[in-house]
Amino acid sequence: MTSGELVLSHYSMRHASFRDRVQAAASAGFSGIGLKIAEYERLSAQGISDAQLRDVLAEDDQRVVEYEAVRGWASTGAAHEEYLQSLDTIDRMVEAFGPPHHVQVIGPYEGDLDDAAEGFANVCRWLDDRGSRAAIEYLPEMSNIPDAVSAWDIVRAAAADNGGLCVDAWHHFRGTDDFDELASVPGERVIDVQLNDGVLTRQDPDYYTDCTSYRVVPGQGDFDLVGFIRTLDGMGVDVPISIEVISLELDQLPPVEAARRIADGARTVLAQARER
Repeated sequence: MTSGELVLSHYSMRHASFRDRVQAAASAGFSGIGLKIAEYERLSAQGISDAQLRDVLAEDDQRVVEYEAVRGWASTGAAHEEYLQSLDTIDRMVEAFGPPHHVQVIGPYEGDLDDAAEGFANVCRWLDDRGSRAAIEYLPEMSNIPDAVSAWDIVRAAAADNGGLCVDAWHHFRGTDDFDELASVPGERVIDVQLNDGVLTRQDPDYYTDCTSYRVVPGQGDFDLVGFIRTLDGMGVDVPISIEVISLELDQLPPVEAARRIADGARTVLAQARER
C-alpha cells in the first residue's frame, strides 16, 4: 500500500518563501517538504545560513524529504558541468538537512541505453555513499525517457539497488495512461509518487506550459486517480506521496490555503481508493 505520508512538493509552493513553505506544510499536516536544488543555492546566495533553515524546519517539526532535480547525469559539455555543480550542492544540502528520502533525476540523456545506464549507475553510487536514493522521473514529450517502461529499462540496466522510478500522475495520464505498463515495474523500485490531477484536454498545446500551469487539486480533475492509487497499492508500493500541483490558480492563494486545499484533495482521493 502506498504510504499515507504526504510531502509538499517544491513546485506546489514554487513562489513561496522558505518559511511560508514550511509553515504551509505544517498547517496542512504534511510530514515534510521537497526542495529544489536551485532554490537552496538561491537561499545560500542571499546569505541565509543552513542553521537558519534548520531552525525554520524545527519550529514546525518539518523535514526536507526530497531534492529535485538532477540533470545532465549522462551528458557532456555544459550539461555535464551543471550536473557536477548539482552534486556539490547536494553535498551541502545533506550536510544541512541530512540525507533525503530520494533525489529526483530527470532526462534527457545523451547516447544509447548503455550510456544512460552507466550515467544513472554513477548517480546511484554517489547517492548511496550519502545514504539516499535516485528516482528517475519520466516525462513524455519533454525527454527521451517518456514512459515507465523506458525509465525502468535504464534502472534495470544500471543494476543499482538504490535506483528506481518517480511516478508522476500528470505524466502517466498525459502519456501512455496504461496501468498494465505501470504495473510491469517492480513495486519496490518505485521510489517516489507524485499526485495531482488535471483535465483530459490540454489547456495549452505546449507540454511544458500545460504541466506547469494547469494542474488541479487531486479529485477535481478527470484523471482516474483511484485507479492510479489502486494500481500502485497492488504493486506493493510503499513510499511517501509527494503532492505536486503546479497551478497558476493556486499561485494566487496564500500558501497556507493552497496547501490545505491540495492536502484535503489528496486525502479524499486516497480514502476513496482504499474503500472496501
